[in-house]
Amino acid sequence: MGMTNPNGKEGTILLVDDQPDQIKVIKAALDQHFAVKVAIRGDMACQIAASGGVDLVLLDVLMPDLDGYDVCRRLKANPATEAIPVIFLTCKESQDDETVGLQLGAVDFIRKPSSASVVLVRCRNTIAHERAKEDLRRKNEELQQALKIREDMERISRHDLKGPLSGILGLPEIMLLDNNYTEAQRNLLKLIERSGYIMLDMINKSLDMYKMENNTYKLNTESFDLLETLRHIVGGLEKHIQTKKIKVSFVLDADVERMGLFSILGEKMLCYSIFYNLVLNAIEAAPFHAGIQIELRDQEGFGVVRVTNPGEVPVAIRPHFFEKYVTGKTKGSGLGTYSAWLAAKTQGGSMELDAGVAGVTTVIVSLPKGGVVVREG
Repeated sequence: MGMTNPNGKEGTILLVDDQPDQIKVIKAALDQHFAVKVAIRGDMACQIAASGGVDLVLLDVLMPDLDGYDVCRRLKANPATEAIPVIFLTCKESQDDETVGLQLGAVDFIRKPSSASVVLVRCRNTIAHERAKEDLRRKNEELQQALKIREDMERISRHDLKGPLSGILGLPEIMLLDNNYTEAQRNLLKLIERSGYIMLDMINKSLDMYKMENNTYKLNTESFDLLETLRHIVGGLEKHIQTKKIKVSFVLDADVERMGLFSILGEKMLCYSIFYNLVLNAIEAAPFHAGIQIELRDQEGFGVVRVTNPGEVPVAIRPHFFEKYVTGKTKGSGLGTYSAWLAAKTQGGSMELDAGVAGVTTVIVSLPKGGVVVREG
């Protein structure tokens, strides 16, 4: 489709009609805002439209040789003209004729005679609508291209960075074998080594996330005690808990209390990652001296865990809370909650946000129940 003409017109309209009086009236209605091309025969109209620069075809139904319907068929069959919107001009009153025209691809019908203002407004609205569609299509293509670039960068980070990182990790280990370093220098080498391992863990998790997104992750399920895993997670986060003077409490339903365990069928390391992210998020979101609650209960073949903390998720991101790159933190990546949701889904479970109580956030995780737990040792 064309755009605004250099002479300041809003676009170009091709008027196809064999009646001089009708051409004069309609052209006068459009001339102030549009460049108007005129064709008095159907074959001429198809040639002009195919030459380019036409934003809209105003097409009379009743014409000699090719009628309006035949012209519309030819326009829609030609890749060069198929996207040009067509409005039929007709003196026919039958709705069947209108139905035929719309089935051929026309966007509107204008009855003759019609006021100049009606013709102008419907032409302007049609062109504006088509340009909005084209703008949306172009923006969608740009988003798709940006997404491809992001995916390419993620692929590079998953695969191509692991090789150089192996060398970075190995060097501090070798250097620390030498006793000629000061304590400060040794601490710097250890810092490099720790940072390298953190990066390696991030790359490995990113690779697992990529496989889960593409349904190629090989799940190794087993029955294990999730309560024990949760206690280990809380213990591993003790430094964060003490820093904020937070109290973490477990609430167990009667069956879990009686059994002393919470059997889940899933992959232990994936579940560790899920709840480490959720409990850490709860600690970071809660105010000092607050209480965090981890509730466990059985429900219709699933083990349900509710992690609750004071503090609210911003209203604007609640509908998108588990989407990739969405975060309420100023320095967050938006991958922690998303990867937890993805890991729960991969194991046949689910994850929900409950923000129904003012000032409180609860994340609910449901995972398939397990059978007999075989403890190590």
